[in-house]
Amino acid sequence: MPSKLLPLLPLALVAAGCASGPEPDTTPAVPTAVLESTFTSDGIKGFVPMAGTNKTFTRADMRREDSTLKGTGTVTRFLVGNKEEGRIERLDRKLVWTLDVPEKTYVECPITGCPLPQGMKPTAAEPAKPADKPSAPPECTAKVTKSELKVTPTGQKSNINGFDTEQYQVSWIVAVSDPKARTTTSKVAIDMWTTAITPEMREAVAMEEAYAKAFAAEMLAGKGGAGVAPVVPAEALRMMETYLATILGSVDTSAFMKAGKEMDKIKGYPIRKTLTWDMKGDACADQKPQQAEEAETESIPTSGGDIISTITSYFIKKESKRTAQEMEGKPILSFTTEVKSFRVEPVRDSTFVVPKNFKQVKTK
Repeated sequence: MPSKLLPLLPLALVAAGCASGPEPDTTPAVPTAVLESTFTSDGIKGFVPMAGTNKTFTRADMRREDSTLKGTGTVTRFLVGNKEEGRIERLDRKLVWTLDVPEKTYVECPITGCPLPQGMKPTAAEPAKPADKPSAPPECTAKVTKSELKVTPTGQKSNINGFDTEQYQVSWIVAVSDPKARTTTSKVAIDMWTTAITPEMREAVAMEEAYAKAFAAEMLAGKGGAGVAPVVPAEALRMMETYLATILGSVDTSAFMKAGKEMDKIKGYPIRKTLTWDMKGDACADQKPQQAEEAETESIPTSGGDIISTITSYFIKKESKRTAQEMEGKPILSFTTEVKSFRVEPVRDSTFVVPKNFKQVKTK
């Protein structure tokens, strides 16, 4: 009798092995807007060039973004390395999770943003202590005194990643002045290629717009800002804001970056944007680059957004040590984003929750 059971043993072992494997994902698959894109940048004045990818999953009340970032230059490969992170925004739960994929850890915050760590600002119960060293001179405050934006359709057409596109050129000149009447002029040029929204794309665009509207309402309710989309890509915006804040001191960068009705001339969905930015002048010329000095003493952070801001500050600290020949003719920033695909497809609900094997860590 036992001999008759022997042929069945291999099948039993196989079944046992299957049972110990990963559990199948049985969460519902729901239509979701999926956008895949890339970005490349020469960095700041050719310093620390980088490249990356983004993949977003968007529904009316939730969004996930998976991104990678890597340095493409000899020095940048060391400073930046290869980073991979995720961000899940859940309006239905009023939460946002930031994922460190290689470390399998995550940070949880309210949708309106993480609170400042304890001790970052004085409270009524614990007043600020006197400073041990003389206080710094008052920070220079610059104000936007001129903003001229012009959009020009060129009539040129091109097929980019399977999208039939047409070209627009955007020119944006912004001047800021300090209390001593010193002026700095910023010039942004964007070469933009857009595609007509097809019936296949329309549903995806509607999902993104619905989420953007709901997110803006949530941020306003939480006093976190209106969430108005900037003219420039988010990664480039971080670099520009860091540069402006360090060089000019206190300036309303949100007003600096948001466009007016002129942008309504651009029709279709953006597929490729190539941005160049330069700035000349002496507003707040005596501003101490404190942010850059701090960046030099801190370790390189793991967040892609923090890395972009930190290396920008690091460059400003070192800029005076570079020769004029090294930076001659180079814009402060050049940046290109390109959509690879944009569609609606079924995505499982598990995409919008933290994986079970990730460990929660506190904010830094």
